[in-house]
Amino acid sequence: MKPIFNKITIILLSLTFSIAASAQAYIGGSVGGAYTDSPNTNSRSWAVSINPEAGYSFGNWAVGGRVTYGKSESKIESPYLKETKTELSLLTINPYAAYSFLRVGNFAVCAELGLQFSPEQNGAEYSTFGAYITPLLTYSINKHLILKTSLDFAGLAVSGSSDGNIAFAGALGGDDAIRFGEDLSIGFVYRF
Repeated sequence: MKPIFNKITIILLSLTFSIAASAQAYIGGSVGGAYTDSPNTNSRSWAVSINPEAGYSFGNWAVGGRVTYGKSESKIESPYLKETKTELSLLTINPYAAYSFLRVGNFAVCAELGLQFSPEQNGAEYSTFGAYITPLLTYSINKHLILKTSLDFAGLAVSGSSDGNIAFAGALGGDDAIRFGEDLSIGFVYRF
């Protein structure tokens, strides 16, 4: 019995070390922004975000985390209201796992499953949490540098807040797969 246990232990250790040896650490991030000007409602809003991230990739999988820091501002101008201005700061902690299920040349389509948590901050009186799954498109420039962006035509999410609200959201289809009009988020990953 002991020789079998030793063989199983050696096989499991070999498998663990081979996965660890093929894993590649990476760092990266993205910068995003949005601007909306609606003459119908006399409102304007803008938002910017910076999203550093780090993780490990092994085979078709990647496991990592990102921290998002963002700022947004909305203004409504109306003859019935004084100018209303809302400012919001955003800090989000986001662990995730991604699986690359389709590769064509240097392009890959991935599914990212993640969790999000935003603590109570300036401009918000409650913390928020959520889970999501969304597709990503990546392009490998070389074996170390990869560009990536979200595909905004599909995704599922559930979110909630400490004030008791829970929301479900989903998207399938749409006018364009990568939105360059309202939101733009381009990121990169550098693998060591």
